[in-house]
Amino acid sequence: MLALVRSLFFAAALAGAATAASAQDHPDEPLSSGNDIVVTGKLEEEAPRRPLQPETARTSKAFASDGGIFARCLNDSSLDLQRTVVEGHVRDRKTQYALDRLIRSHRGCYPRMHRPNRTSIGYFGRCNPEMAGATSGYTDAISGKADFQSEAVVCRAPYDRMALVEEVYRIYAPHFMLTPADTLNRDVIARFRAREAVRGKYRSPMDRRFYDTVSCMVQLAPEESVRLLRAPSSSARETQLRQAIIAKSAYCTGNAENVSVDPPQFRGYVADALYHWTIAAKNVETLIPGG
Repeated sequence: MLALVRSLFFAAALAGAATAASAQDHPDEPLSSGNDIVVTGKLEEEAPRRPLQPETARTSKAFASDGGIFARCLNDSSLDLQRTVVEGHVRDRKTQYALDRLIRSHRGCYPRMHRPNRTSIGYFGRCNPEMAGATSGYTDAISGKADFQSEAVVCRAPYDRMALVEEVYRIYAPHFMLTPADTLNRDVIARFRAREAVRGKYRSPMDRRFYDTVSCMVQLAPEESVRLLRAPSSSARETQLRQAIIAKSAYCTGNAENVSVDPPQFRGYVADALYHWTIAAKNVETLIPGG
């Protein structure tokens, strides 16, 4: 089978969401069959071969932390909006509007709430951008000067949505353990694929590459993926489980020798894929009650 991905650099996955938000993805024909994930998208397009700049990496970690605070503060309020955000895709307009309404109606839960003078409906769900780099005070470690090459617009919205997915999983599937018996079951795979066929139409080529790869990882290491979500963020346990997932699912990266990921974004993609594998395994439409 064609190697899925030769390297995993999540540097531009969310950092580039602001400029890529209007692009539309057109899936190619499947490149594989059987019990593995159907791989779609333009796999010949290489991911950026550089890690996150230090300031962008710090920003990524901060946004993930802020998103977690926001998600935990929501509890069981506005479940209809939470359901729309969790079940949708961050580039789906319905999802964007629902996340925007959640943030606006729960301002007290949202860390570092910055609201420009004029914001259109959906602003906080589409991107909610912040600058990472020289604008935020980052200087080059060698020259000591402002490093504008590291400047990047980073969207908070994908982090907020992924944090909400993780929190919903924690609340509504606290004791569930996804196993290979689930993720290698043909009926479960069919349900997972059918669900992604609907959500996947909103993915950019890079988002599709990362999601397909991480979905494959969750399929081959489901128990480790569940345990990763239950491990404290930025903990040694999380690091061990992340390494275990990558090692156990080398097939998903074409047996790449070096795989580098941004931990907060990797955790977010695992949460999203794990949630939808769990939905498929349970054969339900949502984990959130009342739907």
